[in-house]
Amino acid sequence: MTDPIASNHDTTPLPPAEGGDESGEPGPDHGKDLSGLVPTDKVAWGEPPSFNDDPKKIPSDSGTGAQGETDPSGDLKIDLGAMRTTEKSILTETRAAVATYEEVRSKVVATKDTVFGQGAKEQDRYVWQVASQGQSLQEGEDNPFAAAGAQFAAEMNPAQERALLQVGTALEKLGEYIALINHSGQVYAHTDRECRFPHPPAAR
Repeated sequence: MTDPIASNHDTTPLPPAEGGDESGEPGPDHGKDLSGLVPTDKVAWGEPPSFNDDPKKIPSDSGTGAQGETDPSGDLKIDLGAMRTTEKSILTETRAAVATYEEVRSKVVATKDTVFGQGAKEQDRYVWQVASQGQSLQEGEDNPFAAAGAQFAAEMNPAQERALLQVGTALEKLGEYIALINHSGQVYAHTDRECRFPHPPAAR
């Protein structure tokens, strides 16, 4: 590698990352293949389930509240129309984010083995041999930058895959949040359907 070149445009460059500084020490993910950790995301709902559907039971370990807490809130009041509008709005934005994430993820997967110049060779060229053999194609030699490209890829590919892992996981959590909004609407609607006056006492 060569010494860094001072930029006329970036007068305050970022400090070197820990473990991957200019001393030549590789970072903690150097040379790792993290592609198995990168999630493939998709939006499961085209249209969110109706609030009129009975809610499904959520596993007890998925809650975040303390055990044994009671809620003395009294009367319930909710605007299901506003909740539905908000849910659909978030779902639309999430669908666009997932499409963009998948576009980037597919591009990284398709180009990560060559995009930094690793494995690059000089252009193939024809050479003339003795008259009896005629012309033959000689494979190009390794490009002078191929080794540097491979070294850079060993640091950059894991960094890209970790970034994809973080974004993909965040989108999955957002999907869980939308599902909880829908579940809350179903719970409120179910409660409303089950609320009825008791039968009057029998005549004596």
